[in-house]
Amino acid sequence: IETIASGKTGFSRAADVATHLVLPVSALGFIYLALYLRMMRAGMAEAWRQDFVLAARARGLPRRRIVLAHVARNALLPLITMLGLQSAQMLGGSVVIESVFAVPGLGRLAQEAVAGRDTPLLLGIILVSAVLVIAINLLVDLAYAVLDPRVGAGEASA
Repeated sequence: IETIASGKTGFSRAADVATHLVLPVSALGFIYLALYLRMMRAGMAEAWRQDFVLAARARGLPRRRIVLAHVARNALLPLITMLGLQSAQMLGGSVVIESVFAVPGLGRLAQEAVAGRDTPLLLGIILVSAVLVIAINLLVDLAYAVLDPRVGAGEASA
């Protein structure tokens, strides 16, 4: 990501690393961008037809508030679900991205562990990856509780 003798420290080093990560992050992110945009558009179109939006418009709320507080909030739910489900695919896609752009990371380390037949290292990488996917899905569940009050306020069923 950077040259060894660059001598940069602090914010200038972080900015240098960030500029070098623009292409790899874009390559990995643009794969899913079209899917997420289509899902968000479909979710917003569906939310505009709901009764609570009609009620908010009847109360005279500004369009911006209706979009942000009601429509976008409900349209984000399926998008966040998809993000959680595809987190493992993104992690797997990082193997190719890290190899192409020569970025050191878990994907490249896993590829080198397979090539070198280093089983303990590969098992460690799989364990770390599994914990990372579980943590992302936990964050998805927490985001669901924030976005949809019905999820967090439910009573225990008998």
